[in-house]
Amino acid sequence: MWPWRNRRLKLLLVSLAWLCSVGWLYWYITREKEDIRGAVPELLWWTNDMNWAYDEMRYCNLESCRVTNNRQRLKEARGILFYGSNMKPHDFPMPREPHHLWGLLHEESPRNVPFVPHREFLQHFNNTSTFSRHSNLPLTTQYLPHPSDLTQTDYYIPHYSKQVIQFNERLASVVFLQTDCNTLSGREDYVQELMQHIPVDSYGGCLRNRDLPESLQKDYLNNLYSDALLRFLSRYKFMIAIENGICDDYITEKYWRPLIMGVIPIYFGSPSIREWQPHNKSAIYIDDFANAGALAAHLQQLDNNETAYKSYLDHKLKRDKPVDNALLLNHLLTRRYQMNHEQQNEEQSLFHKFECLMCRQAMSTVKLRSANGQHYSCPLPPVHAPLERHKEPKYASDWRSMMNVGRCQALLLDAYFRSNFRYTKAKFEAQLAEMVEQNLCNQA
Repeated sequence: MWPWRNRRLKLLLVSLAWLCSVGWLYWYITREKEDIRGAVPELLWWTNDMNWAYDEMRYCNLESCRVTNNRQRLKEARGILFYGSNMKPHDFPMPREPHHLWGLLHEESPRNVPFVPHREFLQHFNNTSTFSRHSNLPLTTQYLPHPSDLTQTDYYIPHYSKQVIQFNERLASVVFLQTDCNTLSGREDYVQELMQHIPVDSYGGCLRNRDLPESLQKDYLNNLYSDALLRFLSRYKFMIAIENGICDDYITEKYWRPLIMGVIPIYFGSPSIREWQPHNKSAIYIDDFANAGALAAHLQQLDNNETAYKSYLDHKLKRDKPVDNALLLNHLLTRRYQMNHEQQNEEQSLFHKFECLMCRQAMSTVKLRSANGQHYSCPLPPVHAPLERHKEPKYASDWRSMMNVGRCQALLLDAYFRSNFRYTKAKFEAQLAEMVEQNLCNQA
C-alpha cells in the first residue's frame, strides 16, 4: 500500500513536517542576528579607551555594518577605526591586510599625540574626522552646540548693566578661566603680560587671583556650557580665549562660549578664525596687536565706550542677518553630527556618524584615497602668542622638542607601515632614541 494512502502514516509524516518547520523557524529567528552580521562588513575600533565589550550593528541608511572592539576580529574586519587622542605609536595592527581601511577620529590639538600632524603619518589613513574643514567628516564647529546659540539673548547683559555690576562687585572688565597652565600657544605667558597693563579676573588653576563661587568649583570642567557658569561669566565685558594649540580650523569652546554669552572674545588660535566668525567684527584678535600692552590700550578704549563695544555684538543685536557668514551658516546647517548634549540622539552622535562614514567606505567600490597634511593642518614648529620684546614662552623649547620627536615618530611609523611587519614597543623606542640622538627629528 502506498504511504499516502495509509492514514496513520500520513498523519505521522505531517506531524514530522510540522515539527521540522517549527524547528527551522526557531533556528532562523535565533540565528538571524548572527546571519545578518555575517553578511555585512565589519569595523573594528582599535583603541584602549573602550574598556567594555562593544559589538553592535550600525545602520546607515542603505548600508549596515557590524562594529566591534574585539581585536580577535582583526582579520575579518574591513575597516580599522582609531581614536586619535590616545593612540600609542607602538600599538598599530600590523601587518596591515590589503583589504584594511584605516580611519582616524581626532578632535584635539597635537599636544597629546605629536606625530599626528605629519604627512608621513596621515597618508596611511583612508578617512579622517578632524577639526579641519578638509577632513572627510569636519568637526570645525563641534564646540558650538546649536546655530541659534549665537543669536539667542538668554545670557546677554547690556553694556550699561555690566558697568553697574563691575562697579558694585569690583570686577575687572576682563575674565580668564583656565586650568591647563602649560600650552603650546604660550597662553599663560601672554595673560601674565596682559595683567601688567590691565586688571584681569583669573579663575581656575592658571594665574588664579579670584575664586569661583562654591557652587561652580566642583566640576565646571565637565560642564563648560552649564547655565550657572554662563550666567556667572556673562557679567564680564571681555573673555580671554587662547587655544592650547594653533591649527587651521581648530576652534574650541574658548571662542564660541563668549559669543554665546554676549561677551567679546580676546582670541588667539586658529589662523583661519576670521573665516568662521559670525560677522566681520566678532572678536578682538591678539595677533592684530604688537604685544599685550597695545591690546590693553584697545580694551581700555572699548571699556567705557558703549557704541564701540556694541559694534562687536551684531550677532546679538542685529535683527537682520545677525550672522552673515555664509561659510559658517552652511557648515552649521549641513554638519552630519549633533552636539547638543541635552537633546542628543545617540544615532546622531559624532562616533556613530564616523562609524557610518567608514561603513559607507567599506561598501564602496570607489578607488581609495589617502589623507594629507590638510586633514590636520597645524603649523610646525608650534606658534605662540606675541610676547613683549619678542620673548619666547617659558616652555617653548620643551614644546619644540616634543614636536620634533613627534616628527621622528611619524617618520619611523611611516617606515614600519611601508614594510608592513609587526614590531614591538621596545624596538620602536630603541630606534626612536637612536634617531633623536642622531638629531634626525628637526623640522624640515
